[in-house]
Amino acid sequence: MKQMILIRQPRNCGKVFHANWLTAMMLLVLGTSLAGCASTAPSPSLSGPPSASFNAATAPIGPVTAEAAPGVPMASYDLERVTQLVQTDLSAAYPGRLVPASAAATPGEVKVDMTFTDYDAGNAFARAMLAGLGQIHINATVRLIDATTGNVAASYDISKTFAWGGIYGGSTTIEDVEKGFAKGVVAIFK
Repeated sequence: MKQMILIRQPRNCGKVFHANWLTAMMLLVLGTSLAGCASTAPSPSLSGPPSASFNAATAPIGPVTAEAAPGVPMASYDLERVTQLVQTDLSAAYPGRLVPASAAATPGEVKVDMTFTDYDAGNAFARAMLAGLGQIHINATVRLIDATTGNVAASYDISKTFAWGGIYGGSTTIEDVEKGFAKGVVAIFK
């Protein structure tokens, strides 16, 4: 005679599966919603009156340059990376308005000159431990220089700070925040 062994499924097995599935979905939605925080665009603020003839929404866009203000620890490769990122985002957003660097200056064209006043990568371990600690900061003054006269057509302050905590805060780098900063520069020309 053969013996059959019956294995009973616990009564709450379906409920446990449902609770785990629901928790996983909530974590997925939360993670997806937080993923864009480092790269969201800050709002540029006008730091002085623009010249009377300047219109950011129609101005041809010339070359992008960057420098660090005295005392701001920013390596040349950081400046090059941010400059290239801004240039790439501008060309994607306004392909018909970009003027090649080799071309002669056109009337109304502005050069984008960024001076970084704060560039701090913060501390990933501190961010992972507690939100608000080890913050990432990128601040700059963005001057739009008239390419024909050399005068400042408009000047903007752009500030991007990242302070999330936990795994998301600990794994976010200054390069991630630079993407949001670049979007802030692009927003000037809307």
